[in-house]
Amino acid sequence: MRCDCSERWLAVSLLLVSASYDVIVIGAGPAGSATAHYAAARGLRVLLLDKSTFPRDKTCGDGLTPRAVRMLADMGVLEALRAVGYEVRRFAVFAPRGHATAAPIPHADPMLPPALVVPRRILDDHLRQRATASGAEFVAPAHVVALEREQDSVVITAEHNGRRLHYRAAMAVIATGASTRLLLQAGVLRTQPKVMVASRAYFERVRDLSDVWMLRFDHAPMPGYGWVFPIAPDSANIGVGYFKEDRHTSAHHAFERFVHAPPLRAMLREARQIEAAKGYPLRDDFLTAPTWAERVLVVGEAAGLVNPLTGEGIDYALESGCIAAQHAHTMISSGDFSPAAHHAYDQALRARFQALFEFCWTVRRWAMRPWVLDVLVALANRRTDLRTKLAQVVLGGVPIRGRLTLGRAVRALMRAR
Repeated sequence: MRCDCSERWLAVSLLLVSASYDVIVIGAGPAGSATAHYAAARGLRVLLLDKSTFPRDKTCGDGLTPRAVRMLADMGVLEALRAVGYEVRRFAVFAPRGHATAAPIPHADPMLPPALVVPRRILDDHLRQRATASGAEFVAPAHVVALEREQDSVVITAEHNGRRLHYRAAMAVIATGASTRLLLQAGVLRTQPKVMVASRAYFERVRDLSDVWMLRFDHAPMPGYGWVFPIAPDSANIGVGYFKEDRHTSAHHAFERFVHAPPLRAMLREARQIEAAKGYPLRDDFLTAPTWAERVLVVGEAAGLVNPLTGEGIDYALESGCIAAQHAHTMISSGDFSPAAHHAYDQALRARFQALFEFCWTVRRWAMRPWVLDVLVALANRRTDLRTKLAQVVLGGVPIRGRLTLGRAVRALMRAR
């Protein structure tokens, strides 16, 4: 029987497996490193792959919410990050007309900082080191070009230092952020999802900074927002994110408009931009995103876990990594790789995040109307309970209980006058 050359090469190449593992995690951002740490801590043989050598920069807002702080404490890296990060204790929201509401960041544990800002170059390297200290093996730069399934395993093909290597594992975890190439190649995604876009830069010698996170809807593209996150007493991560509806508007132009608007111009009058602004996509489609395929789990932004209101996703990345490690351990220990076992992982994610994301999408639809934000900020300044709930939503906490409609908000505002 004649064998096709391409088929013969595939058969031979799959035999040349460099090593075998229980779990291969693809991507060493917060989601991937958290998965690798928790899986290795449970005794699994874990390989963590990333296309970049570390430390490496990652374009992001750098904010760590209270739920991210709790996860970092659980992973045992909080104190090291606290020593190099900037503590934030309050948040402020500026409505389109410039009116602001501010409140302390709610957090349950007085022993932990309410929130932190840590540049991703530092954060991701600490998390990667935590994963390897827990027992995960790390290989980089490893550009994954294929994920193939065999009867009882997956085989990952990666290019490393000019060589093409093959790694086999019982299952894989995809933690590739907004990049969808591998998800599409592996059949996890069928179509390209819509994304948010953002752009940010670091500035030094910034005026009027304090321990406050600023979310600004004034002079930002709508529907969208701008932010000022301090990384030091006089330095900040400043950027914009928006839900791209107009193909003629670029993230770079939105960023330039934001930083040259009157509020930011005053803060940046004596400032120096450290580097050129960098743009990046954000996937916030968790409500419709697939989270698994045969012998594959998807974590973090690769599963659409980015807050639709704020673009924040580090907390969800860490939490989903922990959940994925738990389910991977259960599946490998039991030998059960049935669709039901995979679906249990999806159900766990939905139980943790579904209600919050549904609520944030509802508020996001309101945010397309600037006057609604003006009303809600004014209402928050009159009602302490709504200000606290607004903080919980903005910071990725629990959703507001009950169905919060625009009518309810306006009626509450009328009563508060």
